[in-house]
Amino acid sequence: MNVHSDELVDDYLRRLDAAASALPAHRREELISEIRDHLEEAMRREPASDEAAVRNVLERLGSPEEIVSAAQDPAPPGHLVAPYRETNGSAIVSVLLGVLWFAWIGSVLALFFGYRARREIKNSAGRQKGSGLATVGIILGWIGIAILLAGVAAGVVLVASSAGSSGGTPVPAHSRGGTPVPVHSP
Repeated sequence: MNVHSDELVDDYLRRLDAAASALPAHRREELISEIRDHLEEAMRREPASDEAAVRNVLERLGSPEEIVSAAQDPAPPGHLVAPYRETNGSAIVSVLLGVLWFAWIGSVLALFFGYRARREIKNSAGRQKGSGLATVGIILGWIGIAILLAGVAAGVVLVASSAGSSGGTPVPAHSRGGTPVPVHSP
């Protein structure tokens, strides 16, 4: 290589070192050594070692930033990094309304928010969690509706039975405010 070629390679390696500053020291040194060896091998294969040939090799190699980006390890081997998943707010509201049951409206709202939360969680592509909370809210909502319906049915039966019992029993005359009728024994 000539002086201009050496300067191009040295400049490239300095830019690579700067771009790799976020890597651990041993990994940065290893990467720069690998790229230096690769450049030397590529220049030996080039028929001409002029400036144009060096620029061509460097261009095929890619920018230092691209090389560093490809060399970065997302996580150490054996370590799994789970993405942060937030709990769906509608699922939390559904459970709270199902538990608190503000008369019947809490149950209806628990159902609304529970089904809404399940739909949002399903469409979040794994970014949200809380499907279990939404299901609990839905179950509590349906239990609240069932309790309400059972209470209404019991009230209807109670009213119907009390109305039926007052109309069929004869009332004695003295309790009606009339004059008592003498009863003769035979």
